[in-house]
Amino acid sequence: MKRLPLIIKPILRKLFLVVFVCALLAAALGSGFQEFSTAIEARKFPPPGKILEVNGKAMHLNCIGSGSPTVLVESGLLHGSTDWVLVQPSVAKFTRVCAYDRAGYGWSEYRSGPRTAAVISGELSALLTAAGEKPPFILVGHSLGGIMVRQFALQHPGDVIGMVFLDSSHEQQLAHVPPPGNSIERSQQYFRKQVIANVFGVPRLQHTCGTDPLRADLANETVYIECRPTRWLTALAEIQIFASPLPMPPPGVFGNVPIEVLTRDVDLETDPAERAFAPTWIQLQKQLAALSTQAHWSIVKGSSHAIYADNPDAVVGAIRRVWESSQRELRDQISQGP
Repeated sequence: MKRLPLIIKPILRKLFLVVFVCALLAAALGSGFQEFSTAIEARKFPPPGKILEVNGKAMHLNCIGSGSPTVLVESGLLHGSTDWVLVQPSVAKFTRVCAYDRAGYGWSEYRSGPRTAAVISGELSALLTAAGEKPPFILVGHSLGGIMVRQFALQHPGDVIGMVFLDSSHEQQLAHVPPPGNSIERSQQYFRKQVIANVFGVPRLQHTCGTDPLRADLANETVYIECRPTRWLTALAEIQIFASPLPMPPPGVFGNVPIEVLTRDVDLETDPAERAFAPTWIQLQKQLAALSTQAHWSIVKGSSHAIYADNPDAVVGAIRRVWESSQRELRDQISQGP
């Protein structure tokens, strides 16, 4: 192979330098665009409800309605309080209902360090105390939020008098998934890529985040909520819950606490691996219903994993049934006296 002429070498060095400088400039512009856009949106979309300090960090809580017990909703991985805009107003017609953002999501400040179910449950308890929200509570958990709900109920057994699980994750679900589907490494790799992409504003420029708002009027707010690197950093930490799973609570652990278990319509699955896993998923969902002697399990026909979006009426109905059961329990306690 012939050696390059001497005159070409300095040209290549200059070309490399130009490309390198352009790349740095593009990265700086992208990062600046991301920070500028986020700052503008933060002023444009103030949080509904309250911002309270919990362990030195700001956390967001939005409670509406009145009545008791208070319903508290817990979102899944990568999601926050805005998931419940189609559910919360309807629940508020018959009792008080609170949605909040875990650290790193929505309007809650990002926290570094382990994001275990126990840590998150402790932060939620501190948030409710800071806000003056008093038990009893009915807890609603979607996806990973179901694990958070069960952890909170185990830590505060006297405070929780009802639960609703929406296609809830199972503490041991990865043990039932054949490889490679049971590997969280692929999700972690994807989350890391999204952290970097969002630092430099790539999803904003490509209009690939915030593309599926629950209401048309929330389109721009959804971009603000979803197009941030801290959201993906938080998910990267939270997914470790599956890497070091908690033990599944034993059957009947919650006594006769009313529980509603809503499961997605697995017949809608088109991915062959998901269809093969569907019978196992159903069995895991039934295990959740076995946690109480007063539990009801059902499939929400026509609904994907996002039941709160596809069929909010089914979610509201399940919450109302648990609320009505809790009302009867509270009346019985009052009538029996001390």
